[in-house]
Amino acid sequence: MEWLHRISSFISNLFRQKPLDRELDDDVDGYLAMLVEEKLASGLNPPEARRQAMLEMGGLTQVKELTRDARAGSLLISFFQDLRYALRMFRKKRSFTIFALLSLCVGIGVNTAIFSVLHAVLLEPLPYKDPKQLAIVWSVFPGEGLSRSPASGPELDELRKRSRLFQAFGGIWVGSGALIGEGEPEQIKLGQVTGNFFTVLGTRAALGRTFFPDEEGGRAPVIILSDGLWRRRYATDPHIIGKTIRTAGATLTVVGVMPRDFELIFPTEANVPSDIQAWIPFPFPIEKNPRDLGFIRVIGRLRPNVPLPQAQSELESIARDLRAGFHEYSDQQLSLRAVAMHADAVKEVRTPLLALFAGVMLVLLIACANVANLLLALSSDRTREMTMRCALGATRSRMIRQLLTESILLAVLGGTAGVVLAALLLKALPLLWPGVVPRLDVANLNAPTLFFTAALSVVTGIIFGVTPALGASKIRLLESLKDAGKNFAPGRQSLRRLLVLAEVSVAFVLLTGAGLMLRTLAHVLRVDPGFRSQNVVTFAISLPGRRYPNDLKRIEFLKQLEKNLATLPGVQSAGSISHLPFDDFPNWYSYYFPEGTPKDQQNTVMADHRSVSPSVFRTLEAPLIAGRFFAETDDAHHPRVVIVDDLLAEKTWPGQSAVGKRLKVETIQNGEFKQDWAEVVGVVKHIRYHSLMRQVRPQVYLPYMQSPRPQLQMSFVVRVAARPESLPDEIRHAVTKIDKDLPVSKIRTLDTLVAVGGIRTRFTTLLSGFLALIAMFLASIGIYGVTSYSVAQATNEIGVRMALGAQRGDILRMVLSQSMLFVLIGGMVGAVCSAALAPGLSGLLFQVKPLDGLTFSLVMTVLLGVGLLACLLPATRASRMDPMAALRYE
Repeated sequence: MEWLHRISSFISNLFRQKPLDRELDDDVDGYLAMLVEEKLASGLNPPEARRQAMLEMGGLTQVKELTRDARAGSLLISFFQDLRYALRMFRKKRSFTIFALLSLCVGIGVNTAIFSVLHAVLLEPLPYKDPKQLAIVWSVFPGEGLSRSPASGPELDELRKRSRLFQAFGGIWVGSGALIGEGEPEQIKLGQVTGNFFTVLGTRAALGRTFFPDEEGGRAPVIILSDGLWRRRYATDPHIIGKTIRTAGATLTVVGVMPRDFELIFPTEANVPSDIQAWIPFPFPIEKNPRDLGFIRVIGRLRPNVPLPQAQSELESIARDLRAGFHEYSDQQLSLRAVAMHADAVKEVRTPLLALFAGVMLVLLIACANVANLLLALSSDRTREMTMRCALGATRSRMIRQLLTESILLAVLGGTAGVVLAALLLKALPLLWPGVVPRLDVANLNAPTLFFTAALSVVTGIIFGVTPALGASKIRLLESLKDAGKNFAPGRQSLRRLLVLAEVSVAFVLLTGAGLMLRTLAHVLRVDPGFRSQNVVTFAISLPGRRYPNDLKRIEFLKQLEKNLATLPGVQSAGSISHLPFDDFPNWYSYYFPEGTPKDQQNTVMADHRSVSPSVFRTLEAPLIAGRFFAETDDAHHPRVVIVDDLLAEKTWPGQSAVGKRLKVETIQNGEFKQDWAEVVGVVKHIRYHSLMRQVRPQVYLPYMQSPRPQLQMSFVVRVAARPESLPDEIRHAVTKIDKDLPVSKIRTLDTLVAVGGIRTRFTTLLSGFLALIAMFLASIGIYGVTSYSVAQATNEIGVRMALGAQRGDILRMVLSQSMLFVLIGGMVGAVCSAALAPGLSGLLFQVKPLDGLTFSLVMTVLLGVGLLACLLPATRASRMDPMAALRYE
């Protein structure tokens, strides 16, 4: 059959090239000899006979080439020939190869690394069953600073009963717990969930099982462990299922261990950290909670083929029914909003990641321009080679194919090195900036990333190779043969300058972005958080309900611990607070309204609520603006009092003193959250708890002795004269003196927490600055290369000018003016592009305008300075040229 014959011919041609070439040589030589004999017989002399025979054949080399092209597999064979030739050329031009590979390695490597992160975070679906069906359901209240709030237990119960488009709803609240019994007491992050929570996610346990719905509400004392806790505390005990473990509040039976790669991926404001160490079902019937006590983060699983907008319409209908049926929801003007779980979880990092990806693509464009410049210079040096190949019969398409093969091979080699660089970057990023980007640690060189890198390498090779290839293939044979040995090509020189202009423009854009982020970071670092964090150590504890069943015992413990801490060496003061700034512990916020507020406006604005000891403000050195701090007498036997921040005071009583006014706030009474009236006794400066870049909500502070936290985490702050290394051990000893089974967790400095507030800005600034430095370096190399090449090409002209009396200063100015003109034009084009693109960064900036004149001016100055330095060396070399040596080449 014909196809079998073609395959056989292809294999024969591929593996028997030398024998076939020898047969071809014999055939062609035989045919030529026959033609020569015919010409001799016609009366021509031998030289003329051979010449006529060659003309009739069309040239020996051309005939052989046409015959080889007609063979099966000729394209593949010629491709391998081109590869071998390209490798020989790279080995011969080592300096060119090293610099080109270095540029491509950096350009493709950072693109691969950022694409890996982008793919893992933005493109890869969440690691749950049918993740597109998952949505987070938020309670929305008008007038609130952040309108998205958690739901109450009854609200979740109503959703379960009324929804028809959702398969199920689950909920979670994250607190803390203490493990005791085996080993040292340990405080852990403990997730309290509905019985169907893991079923809604579609996640199974690696060992054992997840919860049953009927285990919710305190009906079963069971617990599920994270893989990390199981490995660390229980030494991967394979028989852990069914065993009991002791906590400070109860004895629980282990029913499951979650998979090693399981993590919860929620938006930041949900206060659901990814590193929860254990889960228990809600130990109380959530449907019996107050309807206005919102603390549960709700997730819902849509039914198959139900679009999110349709589900949102159903939620709006449910919210209308709830407002009509219950005064708590009508007073709050409750609305419900469903957001795709994946989109919600990554919304804060989407813009920075896309901006960084755009930045690395611009770096790659600069690298391509540099390599294209190198290839243009190399093609000028290869003019004689291309001329000889053309004279020997090589077609234009054949030469273009050869040159494109070289550029694509160069890009593939650079891409291979870039993969190695990307692997190193992916290992370094989570170590340098843990927790900045969700799922950053799972970014890897998977199949989509490697496919992206391969495609990027090929496209890159074509981009920087096509122009030099087309230029080198346009050879006018007669002119090139006449000018053999002269490599001057004005058209290519202009093209190289245009490429440098493009490099400078792109570098300006990247430098502008980095400059704006650097100025943003400078402003963030100067932000006053509302307290002084230096020399403050913090830690957290949770009081178990069985040993501390009432407010009196909890208050006694807190007072005694603060006294123990105050006596430690070097300690200046100590205090306690329910929530530390920038901590990942679930926030406490609720409604407030002043006396005299109309009923329809009473539950419309919210504030963060904090339960604190009297000494906490002095320990934090938070400025008191008016009134007084809390005193030891502010207890359950005296009227309720609160301290508010200046934001709340100015918003509620503009132009008036807040001290002495009354507020209705959420308080804690006998372990329950209730609203009550309290008198404002002080005003403090606003403390930034959530972000250094924005003020989220005003704050209300309640004395712990009037609102003691029931079985919830309390954080302690300890101000020291210095930072003794033994303080963590002394803190543990101070706690052990009161309760030896009470674990201490999260021992760290307050400076560490403040740094968390600006960590994403630091991350974005570092990466953008890194890209800008790479861009500036590559652009400076490009400027230097073009200037050096221009000087080399103009050697004769410079020699003539100097022979006619031009001074060194004249030559220096001539070279600098010609080169710097393109740098200046490139900077101006880059400024226009930056002005158009900078507004897209407005969401990342803080106290800096996108069109910041200072940043643009500094970038232009830096870029011109770098360009001047890059031009100065070749310009100086040109000015010191010996005119006789230069003219000798003429």
